[in-house]
Amino acid sequence: MATLNPIITLQRIAAAFAAPLTPALAVLFWLLLALPTTALATASTAEQDPLNSFMWPVYRERFLGDAPVVFDERVTVSAPGFAEDSGQVPISLDASALEASGEPITDIIAWVDLNPIPRLFHYSPMSHGIAKLSLNIRLEQASAVRVAVKQGDTWHVGGTYIEAEGGGCTTPGIASADTDWETTFGELQGRLFANEDEQRLRVRLSHPMDSGLIPSQPAFYVQSFELLDQQGQQVAALDIDASVSANPTLGLHMRPSPGGYVIGARDNNGNRFSIGLQP
Repeated sequence: MATLNPIITLQRIAAAFAAPLTPALAVLFWLLLALPTTALATASTAEQDPLNSFMWPVYRERFLGDAPVVFDERVTVSAPGFAEDSGQVPISLDASALEASGEPITDIIAWVDLNPIPRLFHYSPMSHGIAKLSLNIRLEQASAVRVAVKQGDTWHVGGTYIEAEGGGCTTPGIASADTDWETTFGELQGRLFANEDEQRLRVRLSHPMDSGLIPSQPAFYVQSFELLDQQGQQVAALDIDASVSANPTLGLHMRPSPGGYVIGARDNNGNRFSIGLQP
């Protein structure tokens, strides 16, 4: 079946109205006037997207608002070209090149264009976080994966495209497949790797991360991680959604803290978990 072209150019409109208005053309005219400006601009906005995704205008407005946006090669997103396991897809972000300007990075948001739960995380580096992190995600189907980094008033956007067989968000989680998951539930493991410039933290939390998209399986997932210094001051925060894989594994890069860090986590049922990591 032929695909309808939704783009109506000004030239076509002008040609149509050069002739006397028929009732059908009159209706079309008033419909065009009623469309919001963002809808009329969708075609040109999508053409600017290097990943050419029709969902870009939607999530650009939802997550980034009306702030200035630039596609920036300094925001790199690394991931496999094809996801062999759509429930566990490793991705990593590195936007540390933006920090060379000296202007702080205040927010980092990541999402998957075609996931039923699109947002992956919202990271606030605050005083100690560096704009480098990694985690495993779910993919419901092949999709563009985006990361937007806010510096000053501008969002710097990078991304990549991952091919996948799909189903990562709507297949049964480990709570259905593994009858022993309760014995390890809540275990938080981690290590801290230190050098002169930064400390790299790697943590893994045993948790089913059920999305709630499967019938009779309620949503049960980790919502947030927070990082505290040894004085108990919060120095970075990470909010995640159910599109992150079961047993979430995070790699975080932090500015050096002599006493290391305490990492806490909380899920949507109010369960709390924590671990201390020292150099």
